[in-house]
Amino acid sequence: MTRVDIGAALLVALGGALLLIAIASLPTGSRLRRLYGVDDRDDAGARSNAVVLGGTGAFLLAVAAAIAFEVPDRTIAVAVLGATAAGAVALGGLVRYRDRREILTTPNADRERARRLGGAVMWVGALLSVPLAAVLLEAGELAIAAAALSVAAVSTVLVAAAYR
Repeated sequence: MTRVDIGAALLVALGGALLLIAIASLPTGSRLRRLYGVDDRDDAGARSNAVVLGGTGAFLLAVAAAIAFEVPDRTIAVAVLGATAAGAVALGGLVRYRDRREILTTPNADRERARRLGGAVMWVGALLSVPLAAVLLEAGELAIAAAALSVAAVSTVLVAAAYR
């Protein structure tokens, strides 16, 4: 089994697990609801979390399929970075401007903390344009890795500061 096969298998396993968790969290009284802080009676919150988890799982399965069908690496990178950036901005905007706190993995976040976290996630999505540009401009692997690691470090600081 090659490294690519192992990576694709891990993506399938993680994507499938996220889909199963999303489905298992939908019934009222599900233990999974309580694990991520959604009240047993909050069906709308459980559905919101299930959509995010299910969407992430489906996304990972799509990436695994692209790898299995030997789509060029740069094409996959552009698709993954672009979709992740757009998803982060969209989810952050929902939390920040539409007060969709149930999407957060932080249970019972107050309105102000949720607003800060939503803004931080929107910044993370915007920052993902840096490694995306590096891939689109056909930069070397080292430059792309440096851009991605830099964005990861700055993103961690942004989310930590927003969580305070």
